[in-house]
Amino acid sequence: MSTIAVNVLNFNRAESDLMFARLAAGVRLGTWNHTRDLGSLDNQPIIRQNRDTLYSSAIIDVRENVTITVPDTGKRYISVWVVSQDHFGPVILRDPGEHLLTRELVGTDYAALIVRILVDPNSPEDVAEVNRLQDALNIDGGGTGEFPLPDYDEQSQTETRDALLALARGITTYDHSFGTAAEVDPIRHLLGTASGWGGLPEYEATYVNFDERLPVGEYRLRLNDVPVDAFWSVSLYNAAGYFEENALGVNSINSLTATPDSDGSTTIRFGVHLDGVANALPIMPGWNYVLRLYRPRPSVLDGTWTAPRPEALQQSVPHAHTTLG
Repeated sequence: MSTIAVNVLNFNRAESDLMFARLAAGVRLGTWNHTRDLGSLDNQPIIRQNRDTLYSSAIIDVRENVTITVPDTGKRYISVWVVSQDHFGPVILRDPGEHLLTRELVGTDYAALIVRILVDPNSPEDVAEVNRLQDALNIDGGGTGEFPLPDYDEQSQTETRDALLALARGITTYDHSFGTAAEVDPIRHLLGTASGWGGLPEYEATYVNFDERLPVGEYRLRLNDVPVDAFWSVSLYNAAGYFEENALGVNSINSLTATPDSDGSTTIRFGVHLDGVANALPIMPGWNYVLRLYRPRPSVLDGTWTAPRPEALQQSVPHAHTTLG
């Protein structure tokens, strides 16, 4: 049997099926796969994940109705993002209690459940509490067995993904990239599938993408009065969009873990030699970051508030031109 060639016309489905298979690896349909801590970077099944929340995920067969139980987390951030095989998101579950998912609602036979729960990784007690909340998540109903990954042609899928990633490089936000079919822009949705699969819609989490291929050097980013109702974070990625091991063991700074300045603002430092520097994120060639704004306020959504840009402090290599893709 021949493989299925992948191009821009079927990339959303092919990439989602691949992500579903990765998320379902080692577990059966309707079974939770929990990330219990933020320790290892060995398992990064999804491009541009965050390290501010503990993830839980599951793949469900909604040809039979499924009931999802969401625990009461109080004021702690939680979202259960329901993602179809076409990378549309029909619903975000936030409220505690039972929620019914159907084939009609999802739009495809299978759906991914992507759960994010805010955690303070520096507090063993907080990690344990989030683990307890993860255990309180429940799936009832739905089909059983394993997720059936179609036989997509790996080379054409990789080539299509790489081309879309190159086109996405100059886009600074993911507005209208994620959500229902009615909420997304088709082009932004396609680029978002390649560069940020599983991302949340902007009203739940606004993503500000900084990927200008600045040279390795010393930079700072100043954040003050960030207009969010949940939290903000800055996550540092390599050129491929994944976290990379570094000497400090830090890949993300958020409003929970950051050390504030004396005036209440926060200064993020990007560079190489950052031992002893507060809020430091080590960088590498091709470095880029995403500023995440969880449950942003209207000033973010209407463009009144704009994200600050990093300032160069000292270049360790000659300045290169900015690449806008």
